[in-house]
Amino acid sequence: MYATKVSNRVYALDTFALGQAGTVSAYIIKGPKPTLVDCGYASSHENVLAGLAEVGVMPTDVRYIVPTHVHLDHAGAAGLLLKDMPNAQVVAHERGAPHLVDPTRLIESSTKVFGSAIMAMYGLPEPIPPERITTVGEETSLDLGDGLSATLIHTPGHAPHQVSVVLDRTGVMFTADAVGIVYPGMKALIPTTPPPSFNPMELVATIGTIRQTRPSLLLVPHFGGRKDVDWVFDRTTELVQKWVEEVRRLWKKGVSLDEATEVMQKEVAGGTGTVDLPLFAQVSVRTSVMGIIHYLEKNA
Repeated sequence: MYATKVSNRVYALDTFALGQAGTVSAYIIKGPKPTLVDCGYASSHENVLAGLAEVGVMPTDVRYIVPTHVHLDHAGAAGLLLKDMPNAQVVAHERGAPHLVDPTRLIESSTKVFGSAIMAMYGLPEPIPPERITTVGEETSLDLGDGLSATLIHTPGHAPHQVSVVLDRTGVMFTADAVGIVYPGMKALIPTTPPPSFNPMELVATIGTIRQTRPSLLLVPHFGGRKDVDWVFDRTTELVQKWVEEVRRLWKKGVSLDEATEVMQKEVAGGTGTVDLPLFAQVSVRTSVMGIIHYLEKNA
């Protein structure tokens, strides 16, 4: 089963990233103009198509694909999906769109972070023709038909080109990675602070911005629906600042990336009440620590 209804006309699609359930989700908004918010890794694109089939949306019906940012777990499948979605237009922030047209630098940057073996598992994004991309700026309204509309809000911090999506008059917000990772079954929240463009001050400010929309349901990419809105906002804000200071302390002591990662993994594991984290959570912690160190090095 790939699809789960999370709100009126909205379904979560589990992309089964690298064969793992409950780690990377996309969302489909049904209606006259079906809209896919995020689309997972390139290697998961067939799972997205399977999810659409489960909810009765034909690929040819999809009108918009909204990759909230160009990181591979959010936009990697977009180019492949467009081959099956001839009527779809990609809607992306103007700062991220060039990387969708020519993903060369994105691939190079991601390979430095994850290595070539992991990149082979993620799959490489395919270039998207520029005429199939509509760019947006700080805030844009998207007409989804039948009286339904969405507002795309620029939400930097995790990435400078990230947008979050508010489904107007519903209380539903697709957060993108403006909030931390809250995997099903895990009590702890993991800040998502990856390289190369993480900025803690922008991320904290972004949480203040999206809080003002007063959502009642957060649809997060990692993973699923969250009704404990204030806890997610508050905990993300608290831990982003806490992790930056903790990693800063370790970094100033000359601790290696591996050693700093081990410290933070133990902290997260303690918060979950378990001894060991699942592999996908370990990778998330390592990537977040890497992003904080990169930020500290840039701003030393």
